[in-house]
Amino acid sequence: MTEKRDRVRSLEIEEGLRWYTIRTKPRKEGNVEKRLKDLKVEVFLPWVRCRRRIGTRHQWVLEPLFPGYLFCHLDLMLAGKAARYAPGVKDFVRFGNRIPEVKEEVIHGLLARCPDGVAQVGPRPFRPGEPLMIKEGPLSGLDVIFEREMKGVERVAVLMDFLGRQTRLILPSEMVGRI
Repeated sequence: MTEKRDRVRSLEIEEGLRWYTIRTKPRKEGNVEKRLKDLKVEVFLPWVRCRRRIGTRHQWVLEPLFPGYLFCHLDLMLAGKAARYAPGVKDFVRFGNRIPEVKEEVIHGLLARCPDGVAQVGPRPFRPGEPLMIKEGPLSGLDVIFEREMKGVERVAVLMDFLGRQTRLILPSEMVGRI
């Protein structure tokens, strides 16, 4: 029992404002973000927008980019204990008796890729003229030709041979795929 206490006591903590990673309880990232902000701790929780099947429909939902983790900017000596024991927090990410800091460059790189906190991750773009296939819906299985992406990357314009001519269709981007 004393060995365990000695290990906990020997946790290496450095003074000064630094970025750290906090591990949260499952699906509690948003709650922890709010709690830490209430404690006046700067928090960065990047989200990603993805489609999930809910019942019989596909819907766009926001999910954490790193499920179970978020970043906080704090001085461990001053606010570490309050952050560690906030509801929903499991612990700081640590390796042995060291809580590693996250480099400023990494955080700034993530912030640049996440305007408004939402990661801009789109499907791999198609090239104009590339043959595709409709994957779902009443036209499932038909071959089409990619024309262009529409605004927001959520829709695409494709050309389908219909009655001897190419007809433009506007479809959700997840409905088409490479052959």
